[in-house]
Amino acid sequence: MAGMDLRHLYDDTDVDALGGGHLYDDADVEPRITDDLLHRDMIVVQPMRLSETPYGSGTVPDGDASYAYCSFEPRINKNSTFSKNWAQDTTPQSYGGLREDALAIVLAPEWHGDIHTQFWHGDDCYEVDGPPMEMKHSSKQAYHWNITARCIGHASDAGVKPPVPPEGSRTWGT
Repeated sequence: MAGMDLRHLYDDTDVDALGGGHLYDDADVEPRITDDLLHRDMIVVQPMRLSETPYGSGTVPDGDASYAYCSFEPRINKNSTFSKNWAQDTTPQSYGGLREDALAIVLAPEWHGDIHTQFWHGDDCYEVDGPPMEMKHSSKQAYHWNITARCIGHASDAGVKPPVPPEGSRTWGT
């Protein structure tokens, strides 16, 4: 027993004689997503581009939608403000009163959008509000993008359905 080295049991075995390859090469295994903060929610991201018309400017869809893993955190009426510039909103409305600004913070391990990107969380449509921030000074496990967005509509109100990413497309964050 004193001369037996049990640390490398199969060093002298020819792997090709046993069939070669690895144990699970032919197994169809579903990719596993880690259970962490950055993979708790799924959104549908729609790239947009600016569009100029005789009636003004706006954004229109630009390319295929994608699924993205993220952490979606709604911020309703953030700091008791009613507009993006932290002042009272004086926009006249038919029903009167102030307009609530429904914000959300998205923390995503991967982001390919810009300031014109829209995304859907359930039946709510959000527009990116400001530039996405790459948080690259964190650890490898905590690296993420920080995206601030504001709610611009609800599918049930407008009768619009969220876009459906093409089958087989890659999910951001995997």
